Amino acid sequence: MIRHAKSSWKFDGLADKDRPLNKRGIQDAPMMALRTSKALEKTDLWLSSPATRAIRTAEIFGQYCNRSLSSLKLNEQLYDASYLHLITELRQIKNKWKNVVLFGHNPGLTDLIFTLTGEDLDNLPTCGMAFIEFALDDWSELASDTGKLTRIEYPKKYKQLSSGVSA
Repeated sequence: MIRHAKSSWKFDGLADKDRPLNKRGIQDAPMMALRTSKALEKTDLWLSSPATRAIRTAEIFGQYCNRSLSSLKLNEQLYDASYLHLITELRQIKNKWKNVVLFGHNPGLTDLIFTLTGEDLDNLPTCGMAFIEFALDDWSELASDTGKLTRIEYPKKYKQLSSGVSA
């Protein structure tokens, strides 16, 4: 699961769904994609909210993971979805897809991580990533506490490391 990179609030009158990434988001997305590209190259389905900021984040990640934007599946139901709506959508994934990436929004993603893993994550930051493993044979079996959180990544973690501050 990947939360979209930091977005801009500069454009008055622009619908929330149409907000672009800001400068920090444009810088953070390539850094995070590069640091996780090996893991993401093993994925076989990428789903995204249709919001501009989510699509642009996915596009940047795709550049580092040998994935074209044309393979990104947009799902209107993922925009500003609650964790319950996200679970409903994930349960509909065809079983041929084993390794899925979801580009979305908070608070739905943070709540979804907690629901699926029991890990009390305060907040999935912008451009933050949660890697979750499931021992399921069928996506329709997805339910509370069926996943194991194996990795969390976020931009400030690497910025702190590069500045000499421990994460």
